Amino acid sequence: MDKILEDSSSLTHALLMSNEEQYDTRAQSVVTRLKKLSSQDLLSATNLNDLNPSTHTLVSLFFLLAVIDVSQPATKAGTRNVPPAVLPEGSSWDSIASLLLEFDVIQVRYAGVQFLRIVDYVSLGAEQTSNYIPAIQLLHHVILRLDHTSSVMTSTHRSFVRLCLLAHTYAEAVDILDRPIYHVPLVSDLRPPRLCAGTDQIWSFLNPATGLTHPINTRMFLEYYLLGAMAYLAVRRYKDAVLFLDIVLSAPTAQNVASAVQVAAYKKWLMLGLIMRGNTFPLPKTMTQSALKYIRAAAKPYDCVVEAFNSKNIERLRAEIEAGNALWQEDENYGLLTEVYQAYNKFTIVRLGRTFAALPVADVAKRISEDPSDVAQAKTYLQHLISEGHINALLVQSESGQDILRFLPGTALRKSESEVEKALVSQTETLQRLLKNIHNTEHRFETTKEYVDFLKKLKKVSDDQRKSGGAGNGRNATAEDMDEDMMEEF
Repeated sequence: MDKILEDSSSLTHALLMSNEEQYDTRAQSVVTRLKKLSSQDLLSATNLNDLNPSTHTLVSLFFLLAVIDVSQPATKAGTRNVPPAVLPEGSSWDSIASLLLEFDVIQVRYAGVQFLRIVDYVSLGAEQTSNYIPAIQLLHHVILRLDHTSSVMTSTHRSFVRLCLLAHTYAEAVDILDRPIYHVPLVSDLRPPRLCAGTDQIWSFLNPATGLTHPINTRMFLEYYLLGAMAYLAVRRYKDAVLFLDIVLSAPTAQNVASAVQVAAYKKWLMLGLIMRGNTFPLPKTMTQSALKYIRAAAKPYDCVVEAFNSKNIERLRAEIEAGNALWQEDENYGLLTEVYQAYNKFTIVRLGRTFAALPVADVAKRISEDPSDVAQAKTYLQHLISEGHINALLVQSESGQDILRFLPGTALRKSESEVEKALVSQTETLQRLLKNIHNTEHRFETTKEYVDFLKKLKKVSDDQRKSGGAGNGRNATAEDMDEDMMEEF
């Protein structure tokens, strides 16, 4: 054990900078020897409290798992209960928190499976105890410590956003959600030859091959974006929520049958269209008709609300919403349906502004109020719309003392020069990150088996043409055929 600790102490940044090969060999050797030790051997060798997790990340990780394994009571197979020692305020919690806050980002690449076990324990323990905040803080730190850009999707992303929704801590979720995902790890991704290699291609080691993430299956991918949309809805960032829901709806479907996650996304997507623009959004072009048919059949009550909204009959809309109250609550969409009703009134007034320059508030009340005679309620609502900038109008009084809603000519909001400059800088940075990640994606594609096979076919056709004396537009005659063949393989 002394030799393991000695080698662990030598895994320093200085060694990494001077000799990557030696660092890699030594790190692999430490992990191999630690795997051969039983939990009892590890616990009897030294004290976990004596180890600095930032220096001895690998040893601390294996020791901590040994402590957890020994403290874990016998349970039935298939149960997901987390050992009491791992829960917040448990005997091992301080050690877990210390490890996840201070771990060495290079060393954990050599023990990704073991590291992910700790992360999963934290996530499951939070749900088991309904004590979410400590886990949310740790997972947020882990995600950004492994990848400061959070541009590679991992299984921890989904777990983190789920915990944030359960705890109603939406700001923490949004901080991660605002960082675009550029890479989704594939099961076919290979383990890099040298895990300690200095590279800004984070996706090369943050994949199932290293164990730092579970495989990202279709359901996990869709759930991340659906949960993300729900977090954006909670903070009323509807435009961002629609983008995430579009991603869910645009995802390919198995045998052209949509998943339950896509059905849930469609319901929210429909209602957001009514709230934001008074009509549904155009359907994503990638949606197949068979999948859309399945989704609409499962979301029929929501389509009925859309029909009632478009009928311009407030009584029909109210009846449809009230009839489905139990369903809206079960789907956790009751708040959205309430806003749909409010949006109907808002867009009714917007349409009036396209026809009239001014009209009495009493006439407006007849169109939007449950009690057409309640002019005071209508006036209060109009004042709210004006103050929030939803309509460009004024409330004035006529000579007879009657309240009048007077619509004003539409004027474009102008930004200051500093605001425009700030927006341009932000967009430039976003484009630079996007171009960089596009380059990385192209590189990944060029190393896939499918692309290599494509090049082999292209070379063979080119060689055959030279042998037969064929000339002419080789690109048109061969490459286009190869492109079609390649698409068939995908």
